[in-house]
Amino acid sequence: MSISSVVALVRRVLSPGGDLTERAVTSGVWVMLTNVVDRVLQLAMVLLVARLIGPGSYGVMALALVVMSALTKLSRLGIDAALIQREADDVDAYLDTAWMMQNARGLVVAAILFASAPIVASPLVFDEPQLAPVLRVLALSPLLSGLQNPGLLYLKKDLRFDKQFAYTLSGTVFYVAVAVVVAFLTRSVWALVLGLVASDFVRLVASYFVADYRPRPRFDLDHARELFGYGKWIFASGVVLFLIMEGDDAFVGWYLGTAVVGLYQLAYRVSNAPATEVTQTISSVIFPTYSKMQSDDRQLRDGFFKTVQLTTFISFPIAVGVAAVAPTFVDTFLTEQWDAMIPMIQLLAAWGLLRSLGATTGPLFQAIGKPDVPTKIQFGKLVIIAAFIYPATARYGAVGTGLVIVGNSLLFSEPVATYLATRAVDGSYARLLRLVAYPAVPSILMGIAVVAVHRMGVATGVVEFTLLVLVGVVVYGVLALAVERFSEYDSVALCRRLARTVVS
Repeated sequence: MSISSVVALVRRVLSPGGDLTERAVTSGVWVMLTNVVDRVLQLAMVLLVARLIGPGSYGVMALALVVMSALTKLSRLGIDAALIQREADDVDAYLDTAWMMQNARGLVVAAILFASAPIVASPLVFDEPQLAPVLRVLALSPLLSGLQNPGLLYLKKDLRFDKQFAYTLSGTVFYVAVAVVVAFLTRSVWALVLGLVASDFVRLVASYFVADYRPRPRFDLDHARELFGYGKWIFASGVVLFLIMEGDDAFVGWYLGTAVVGLYQLAYRVSNAPATEVTQTISSVIFPTYSKMQSDDRQLRDGFFKTVQLTTFISFPIAVGVAAVAPTFVDTFLTEQWDAMIPMIQLLAAWGLLRSLGATTGPLFQAIGKPDVPTKIQFGKLVIIAAFIYPATARYGAVGTGLVIVGNSLLFSEPVATYLATRAVDGSYARLLRLVAYPAVPSILMGIAVVAVHRMGVATGVVEFTLLVLVGVVVYGVLALAVERFSEYDSVALCRRLARTVVS
């Protein structure tokens, strides 16, 4: 195959167009590219910076991000989701109002973040003096985000994730560059702080290059009420979701200290990074796709089950693989002071798997106009966490915290969410359980093989890590093909069909 033919193939694969299925698949390729490149760059940067600054300084940034995320999610209005969910293609009439609401929110969040910094850093909360100046600089972040072009939502609504790629990666490249340079110069938490602010500024500028819309300071009260009528459940979900997703970080930081929250937060990032790519790809592509097929019951049902099938086919081996290679990964890419996070990585990898499964249900409920369902499930999850997090953490430390989070998802939230989602599409829960069960056995056997090779001690460092990854890929691939040959499971065939759809 000539170079020109390869270039032509790549252009065809990555060019948006065609019917809804083709656009969704092509968009999935772009989202996967965006997420993989973005996360690989960020994870590599975080590991390098973590080696240089240590768990204590990394923990300061973890706490700062928890505080900033609290204010951001507690003020989330759900405007983008409300506009994407609308079946109408043109939502220009709402964008100026949305932009004004977005700016007001950013200004309020920044002011609160700046003013509350000394209190948050005091012994009354986290007792971490370094936190106050860090929070005050990070107050720039919501201001910059609020000024971004509201026309960005068209990139998701119209499945134009090729432009989303340019927008996202522009900020990530500057984040990595600034953070790495400052880390080598200062060996301090300011590497991560200045990198984040730089990325927000670059994305602000990029938003006006990738989206054609130009906002003006106009406000329509009726439009604002309409947007908030849908977005109120997204707002409520954001409140509960923060307490579930980051309340554990805040609790660990408050109860066990800055260094421990540094270990716990990095363990989460490492263990959930691969599964997060699956989650974000699904959420970004499936929500607008579901929104366009919400009036076709059969298409919606088939789309949901195919999404579950593809998600579990990818996320099961990723989660098991992350847990299996965790000791080698930490020994190879970090220092001894990070060894305590190995059991945390192994435990939280299971949460990554459950989160990726949950990513198939949230977009469905939003697309069919029932954003209240995830909120109610998350509220129940929050009640369970609140009841058990203190005694579990007091007894087992940060590992106890992780046990509560994983157990909650395993025994309550994901079973309930998938059951309700299956009913919403008039499907069979037994069918869903079969789809989840098929990749589980090959993944477990793959994990056993990887651990066995590790215990043989045939190599160390980067060589061992690479060997373990290759063993995992080969073993899972062979077993998945065997399962497909002797059962009705067809995930490998589904991947082939998706690839043909993209190429054609």
